[in-house]
Amino acid sequence: MKNLAILLVFLFLQTTIYSQTEKYSFNVEIIGKGKPIILIPGLASSGKVWQQTTDTLEKNYECHILTLAGFAGQKPISLEKGYYPIIQKEIISYIKNELNEKPILIGHSFSGFLSLSIASSQPNLLQKLIIVDSYPFLPSAYNPNINETNILPQANQMKSTILETTDSLFAKQQEVKLYSMITDTTNVKLATKWALESDRETIAQATFEMMTKDLTQTIATIKTDVLVLGSWYGLKDYGISQDMVKNAFESQYSKVKNCKIKIAEKAKHFIMLDEPNWTFEQINLFISGNE
Repeated sequence: MKNLAILLVFLFLQTTIYSQTEKYSFNVEIIGKGKPIILIPGLASSGKVWQQTTDTLEKNYECHILTLAGFAGQKPISLEKGYYPIIQKEIISYIKNELNEKPILIGHSFSGFLSLSIASSQPNLLQKLIIVDSYPFLPSAYNPNINETNILPQANQMKSTILETTDSLFAKQQEVKLYSMITDTTNVKLATKWALESDRETIAQATFEMMTKDLTQTIATIKTDVLVLGSWYGLKDYGISQDMVKNAFESQYSKVKNCKIKIAEKAKHFIMLDEPNWTFEQINLFISGNE
């Protein structure tokens, strides 16, 4: 009877946790105890991309692991008013309504961009901010002369291509692309599966918005400490050096007052999958203030 009572309490607590997601378009898995950390995966990825990171973090922190609307099987939202502005408002509401203290926010790729926008619009909302391989304005990392206006034709073409490509070709393209972003074959297959379970229109819209929104000036309003983890290894065959990538990050984040930038040695874009120990070490040092 005692064991049954414990089980019922456990099930009740689990239901309470997961019922929170009914208020939001994203899914939330909560594990661990302690100060809150929110982890958001990138474009067309599942929150499970953070599993190696949270396996360690959950020992000392309460991890809120999101899977965004339209990604990895999560139900999409209406895109009539855009994608990331809607998701941004929901995450801000989640932090204000569901958490009792300021969280640490960690975002990868598209969600690094999203996290920068959240921190810029709500300077007092977060305790700390960690960005994993994401720029305030991705196109200008490759072409300094690009701006929100002259990138539009390319962004529209990219959006159309994503929407109009046949399913079979799209699947092949995703796998090829992810091999350039992830080292381990098993992880490539898993990330490809998430991408194919994602809503194509959501991927297209999120990509368009990330390409056409420049946050390099907006991030000057960020008050919290920021850690940026960058990668270069997936670009080395194209003549890109580690120093070139670091310089690009430093240039784009120059307006953030308290920003540390670390470049992984051999990780590709999914740094937390390619170098999980290094990723956790940098996060832990930054959070604990021991850098």
